[in-house]
Amino acid sequence: MKNLITAATLIGLSGQLASAALQKFTLTMTKGTAAPDGVTRDVYLVNGITPGPPIIVTEGDDLEVTIVNNIDVATTMHFHGIEQKGSNWADGVPGITQRMIEPGMTFVATFKATEHGHYWYHAHSRALYGDGIRGTFFVKPNEASLAASPFSVISNNADDITKMKNAHLNSKFVSAYDWTHWDSEYGLREWERTKTELICVDSIVINGKGRVICPSPQTLKPYINEVLPELSPKGCAYPNNTVVQPFEDAMPELVDPKVFFQCQNTTTPIEVFEVKKTDGWLSLGLVNQGAFWDLTYSIDSHKLWVYAADGAWHKPQQVDALTMPPGERMHVMVKLDQPEGDYAIRIATRVTPQVISGYAVLSYNKTDKTGTVIPDAKNPVINYGSDLIAGKKELDPITLTAWPDSVVPPKTANFTAILHLKRVTSLEWALNHNPFAAFLEEEEPIMFKPEEAANLDPELTRTYPVGSVVDVVLVSDLGNPMHPIHKHGNKAFVIGQGKGEWTWNTVAEAAAAQPQNFMLDHASLRDGFHTLDAVFEPAWVVVRFPVHEPGAIFMHCHINIHSYGGMAVALLEGPEMFPSVPMPEYYVKWNDEARAAAEAHKKKRMAGRSPSLAARMHRAASHHHHHIGHAAH
Repeated sequence: MKNLITAATLIGLSGQLASAALQKFTLTMTKGTAAPDGVTRDVYLVNGITPGPPIIVTEGDDLEVTIVNNIDVATTMHFHGIEQKGSNWADGVPGITQRMIEPGMTFVATFKATEHGHYWYHAHSRALYGDGIRGTFFVKPNEASLAASPFSVISNNADDITKMKNAHLNSKFVSAYDWTHWDSEYGLREWERTKTELICVDSIVINGKGRVICPSPQTLKPYINEVLPELSPKGCAYPNNTVVQPFEDAMPELVDPKVFFQCQNTTTPIEVFEVKKTDGWLSLGLVNQGAFWDLTYSIDSHKLWVYAADGAWHKPQQVDALTMPPGERMHVMVKLDQPEGDYAIRIATRVTPQVISGYAVLSYNKTDKTGTVIPDAKNPVINYGSDLIAGKKELDPITLTAWPDSVVPPKTANFTAILHLKRVTSLEWALNHNPFAAFLEEEEPIMFKPEEAANLDPELTRTYPVGSVVDVVLVSDLGNPMHPIHKHGNKAFVIGQGKGEWTWNTVAEAAAAQPQNFMLDHASLRDGFHTLDAVFEPAWVVVRFPVHEPGAIFMHCHINIHSYGGMAVALLEGPEMFPSVPMPEYYVKWNDEARAAAEAHKKKRMAGRSPSLAARMHRAASHHHHHIGHAAH
């Protein structure tokens, strides 16, 4: 079974799709097997492959995406980073914008590609996208947007700028993700049984290709410290490490040793990106499609010009490496000025619980295209565990600013939502005090019945009218690791971050007290916001965005188990206007059919879950349906 997408495939599909205004795609989910790193396991496929086929269109195109569920579980499909302007109903969030697509059902999402840039699609239920339901989504800029590109910052040479524009239109994509030899349902069941998170992956996979690399004790030695007194053969913190797994009810001794300790090297092929020096420049669309870990990206002997983030143009910065958590994307321009040969693309974790690396190849005029050999180091930027080599520069994402300079945050906000991130129990996480229970995926979408939001725990929603400018303050309570928070809908400016307690009522008060921690005049424009490490000290991040139209907007951590564990809130934007949203008749009828199908499947799904999980969900349902109370922040 073929389980990879080549760069040539992406470019070929791009050429076929560039001309039409209405683009139709079908994404069919099926069960199958794959062995991206040489070890076969059960997966979910999209059109027979994983990652799924790319969607490549042009800014302004209308899309009709037919999603066919031929797997044995209900799910949805989310188009990650697409703002869904005028089509919030197509956002693909169960319990928020639509019902689940039950086994055997088909759902058609229709929307316009209103913003150019690099996005992706993935399943949006439980932890399923980690089992293979994900793929690339690239919206090419139209002529006006391409003319406004920031490439003149990189070079003032007209030939260079032309080559960079061509490179962007023909971007190659580096879709990297952490990979396990067990499926997501096993991970959730074992987490439930042992009260211990299975945060130890087997490999880093790039475009469906990777290999298992078991680091030597000598390789791991620099990472041994007071917090990590020992690392497993996979480079993982032991499951009984109380800094990584801090809850007293954890039972690490029950965890199957294979998850953390069994490692056997494989020699499967790795991805090869072929380039021609005469092209002058290479554009790479980098994305972290993983379920767990932040990843650091670098290319031996090559600088990276970062010029877009989460799909939006940003003022270019030249760096040697950059780090992204799950969900985020960056576009980089690479000058093809090195001697002919093969250069290692290194993608490694930047996290406390595991030290692991994956590889691909940047090849000038390669004759051996098998990808069986990791190139010898040629002026590497990072080591095996993603630490920078002395003298190298890594991107600080908070310093990115939207391009052109006229794209700036609103000067003031009139609504402030202060959210407190925390781990509630060994099985639950929260984006604001209390967990957003998993059972809510199976409820009537808030989009249809906004009045039902009053029956939710008020900590789980924030409501404000259309026309608002909103500040969201993400406060990481003491003990939190870094979290990749993803906001659906329109992007937000990241206008501030700092360490210590958040003690203010508004951002204006905080900015007056700590002006050095705010970027109110120019800021990055993102749909993913990386919170700061708060393991030893509280921390906070502030984002600001305008509200242009009504919608039910999901915001959540993009670490799969954190999202499943409840780290989410619903932002209800102009809910009093929801009935006037121009919802297609098809969607209303489909939701009725999905409701009936859900009832038919509900007993079967519950029967397949562990008794303790079912009991926990019942308790959560009882709590949330009866907790009506105090006002939000």
